[in-house]
Amino acid sequence: MVKNFLKKLHEKVLLELNYFYDLKKYKNFYTNTSKKAKTKQELQSWILQDKHRIEKAISLPNPRQGFGKEVFERLTKNTLEYIKQTDKDEIFYISLGVFNAYKEFHYKNNYTLPDFYINLRNKFAEEDFNNKKCNQSGYYESSYSDISLNNSLQKAMRSRKSCRNFDEKKIITPEVINEIMSLAITAPSVCNRQHWKVHFFTQDNKNKILSFQNGNSGFTKNIPMIAVVTSELSAFYSPNERNQPYTDGGIFSMNLMYAIESVGLKSCPLNWCNSYRTEKKFSKLNLIPQSEKIILIIAFGYPNQEYIIAKSPRLPVNNFYTLN
Repeated sequence: MVKNFLKKLHEKVLLELNYFYDLKKYKNFYTNTSKKAKTKQELQSWILQDKHRIEKAISLPNPRQGFGKEVFERLTKNTLEYIKQTDKDEIFYISLGVFNAYKEFHYKNNYTLPDFYINLRNKFAEEDFNNKKCNQSGYYESSYSDISLNNSLQKAMRSRKSCRNFDEKKIITPEVINEIMSLAITAPSVCNRQHWKVHFFTQDNKNKILSFQNGNSGFTKNIPMIAVVTSELSAFYSPNERNQPYTDGGIFSMNLMYAIESVGLKSCPLNWCNSYRTEKKFSKLNLIPQSEKIILIIAFGYPNQEYIIAKSPRLPVNNFYTLN
C-alpha cells in the first residue's frame, strides 16, 4: 500500500519537474517580441515568416490593393538589421524577392503601388532586386488538373516499415545525405519558418547519443548512422507556440523518413522520451546547440540483403476518423 502510494507520488513529482524543465528551456530560447536585440537566427525566422505572410496574402481569392503595410515595415527593419550581422545571403534575397512579387502583383492587376511600399523599397539598392536569387520568393500561377495520387507515392507510404537490420559496412556518402535533405526540407512549417535541423552522427558520438535512448537495445552496433531531428526554439515568438516545435518537427521527420526510403535506404524512428535529469546530462555533451529541442532520433542505413520486418498491423481505418 505504502509502496504504491510512493510510486504514484514519485510520478506526480517527476511530471511537474519535467514540466518546469521544458518551461524553462522554451522560456530561455523563444524569441520574446518585446526584446529589441535579435540574433541572426531570430531575424531569419522573422524574415521568413513575414515574407510568407505577403505570399499568402497574394494567393488569397481577392487580395486587396495596397495590403501589408505593417508586415513590410517589420520585414524591412529586420532585413536591414540582418545584413548588419551577415553578408547578403539567401535570406536577404528571399526577403527582397517578395518586394518584387508585390510589385508584379500590383502591376498585373492595374493597382497603384502604395507610398509606404515605394519608401521601404528605396531603403535597398535597386540592383539587389535584380539578383536571380530573388526569384525564390513570390508566387506562380497554376491550374488544377484531376490527376490521381501518384502510384509510386502510394506504394512508398504503404510499404515503409521500420528496419532494425542494417549493413553497417556500406558507406552513406555526403552526396546521399544531401539528396535526402533536399527532399526532406520540402516539408511545411508554421509560416514557412523552416526551423527544423538535422544532426547526423556515426561511430562514438552515435553510440553516446543512443545510450540516452531506450529503444535501440539489441541493434545499437548494427546502426551505421543516426539523424537527430531538432527544432530551433528561437524561431518561435509566443507562449502559445510552445507545442509547435513538436508539431512541425513531427511533420518534417516523416518527410525525412520518406526521403531516406526514396534513395534506397531504410530507417527506424526512435523516440526521445526522457526525464529532465536525462536531458540535462545529455546537454552537457554539447553535441546539440542548447537552443534546439530534440524531437526524435532516426536510425538509418542500407538494409542487409536479408532482414526481417515486423508486420505491425494497423487497426481498421474507420477507427481513426469521423465524418462530421
